[in-house]
Amino acid sequence: MNQHLRLPAQLGPAAWFVLFFLLAAQACEFTTAHIERAVMARTVTEESEPIEETGSFHGSESIMHCSVLMANTPEGTSVKAVWYSPDQGEKVVLDSTEITMENDGWIDFSLTLSQNKLPYGAYAVDLYVGNTFAQTVPFTIEPMYPDSYIKEAVIARAVSENYFPTEKTWVFDEGSTVVYAPAYVAGQPAGTVFAAQWYVHDEAGDRMLIDTAEVPFDEEGWIRFLLSFPNGLSAGKYSVDLLVDNAVEHTLEFRAE
Repeated sequence: MNQHLRLPAQLGPAAWFVLFFLLAAQACEFTTAHIERAVMARTVTEESEPIEETGSFHGSESIMHCSVLMANTPEGTSVKAVWYSPDQGEKVVLDSTEITMENDGWIDFSLTLSQNKLPYGAYAVDLYVGNTFAQTVPFTIEPMYPDSYIKEAVIARAVSENYFPTEKTWVFDEGSTVVYAPAYVAGQPAGTVFAAQWYVHDEAGDRMLIDTAEVPFDEEGWIRFLLSFPNGLSAGKYSVDLLVDNAVEHTLEFRAE
């Protein structure tokens, strides 16, 4: 049944104030829910609690977490995260996620990259409880090796079509057939040659060269170095040297077990 508010013909100032307050209260959203803590993290637990808190990520990281702890949260409370990049004062939205809470606890808002890294620079996550803005959590994307032409270098099980590492790891199953060492390069002069030299380690720790590859590369972007094992990777320790114009810049180690 519809109910209508019937107003007297004349109201005094005090009555009008009370009426305005009641109407405003009906229009506004009230909730006891609030954000007790919000942090950026590299990893989270199964309960979405942050494990490795950080304010900066490297360009080779494919997933970033914004962990939010809610308190005094009624059932049905919506919480929203908007990931964005400031662009000359304007927000360029990267992604947004909204979830409905049943009670207090941690929320894991995550941003997953599948094709390429974010440009280096400043980013942020805006958090909303219901339709009300709550707070901003800033973070940055920074190079792993800022003083090298090779800005990022990791070991991975898989890469995207742009050679961005989508499954970083330092441990492979015995019998694996491919190991990737994607490297992101920038700022190098024309004619720069990048190379990878792959080694297997013996029990004494000495290294034996098993493969090498060279790539002249004048652009900014990812280089895909890979080591192929048609008969499967044997258990043991391995490493790869990444070189710039015949000089070793970085050494990455991995193992199979």
